[in-house]
Amino acid sequence: MTSQHVLVVGGPSFPLDKVDSLGLRYSMVQIPELVRERDLSGAVRYAVIDYRKIDEVSAIARAWHGIDPFDAVISFTEYGLYPAARCAAELGIPGDNVEAVVLTRDKRKTRDLLDRHGLSPVRHRTCGDVEEARAFLTELNGAPVVLKPCDGGLSEGVFIVESEHELAQRWAWTRAATSGPVLVEEFLSGPEYSVEAISIDGKHEIVMITEKVTTELPRFVELGHQVPARLTDPDRARIEELVIRLLELVRQKTGPTHTEVRLTPSGPRIIESQTRIGGDQVWELCEMVSGVDLMSEAIAAMVGLPAPERVPVAQAAAIRFFSYENVRILAVDNLAAAAQARGVVRLECSLAAGQEYGDLASSTSRQGYVLCTGATTADAVTNAEAARDLVAVTWEPIAR
Repeated sequence: MTSQHVLVVGGPSFPLDKVDSLGLRYSMVQIPELVRERDLSGAVRYAVIDYRKIDEVSAIARAWHGIDPFDAVISFTEYGLYPAARCAAELGIPGDNVEAVVLTRDKRKTRDLLDRHGLSPVRHRTCGDVEEARAFLTELNGAPVVLKPCDGGLSEGVFIVESEHELAQRWAWTRAATSGPVLVEEFLSGPEYSVEAISIDGKHEIVMITEKVTTELPRFVELGHQVPARLTDPDRARIEELVIRLLELVRQKTGPTHTEVRLTPSGPRIIESQTRIGGDQVWELCEMVSGVDLMSEAIAAMVGLPAPERVPVAQAAAIRFFSYENVRILAVDNLAAAAQARGVVRLECSLAAGQEYGDLASSTSRQGYVLCTGATTADAVTNAEAARDLVAVTWEPIAR
């Protein structure tokens, strides 16, 4: 009997490892810059296209489905979510999550939905030009605001504006990352977390809450994560309740979700949510500590297989990124020693002598990471930061 067959829309290779481990066959559509021999050689069929072109993806999916039917369509990457959900809906197979994808990919729609239901109130305005943003800033009596693309990702184009004289420059920075309108929101103070959840047929389970470390303002590029988050029981309960309510409102069906929140003095507030796994290996930290394989459980549910057993392998885990900017690298030493340091699971580093790095504009600007485990969250953080700091990097500044 031929094994079950899934269509994979874009993304990195590790979801394909999950597909393989479940004994499934896959066909894939992928953008040119992410084509890999491993993915190509394992695929039943493989097409290299810009999968954001919905009509092309749909045509390919229909043709392939007519030859060798799919049992589900999956994607765990930001810009593949909508094409995958659309294909599943058109083919009438599992993977249709169009409503939830649309309501979370467009940050304006998320805010409007929350407003209609009186949930997680955040003052905001969609602005087409800098003067509209200036008027909103005036309405807030000069309180800090955050500028962000309405449908962006990877922390690109997200900046805080703390006073009116900063607005024009930072508006230009955000505008450089998007051709569409800009969402302007009041700045939420307090520690930031992400909430990793799994939904099966509309039933939602909070799996892990992740602590986040970001750059100093005015940017919000992520520099590290650690799990499990160190929260009081009441704060944890409030965060979980808020996220579950959001998932109900967007009608999330089957798959993982990654929701960012801030714990403000007025309680938890939603920053944004995505119907995918958390990036930055957050999915891996979650899997190590909770035992929940978010991707495999979602795929198994879609094709009717039993969920894999949940087997935690660590009590706590943390990741720290290499994040040099505006420097020329002269030498990189001690990589081997750092890779063998206490608690290290993996060290990846792309730093090399002669390379030059500009601004740390987004998560794609970082230069690798150290992933560690520990007996506690604090212990895992100590291990990750110690291992990162063992990598001896000699550098000189370059003009910004």
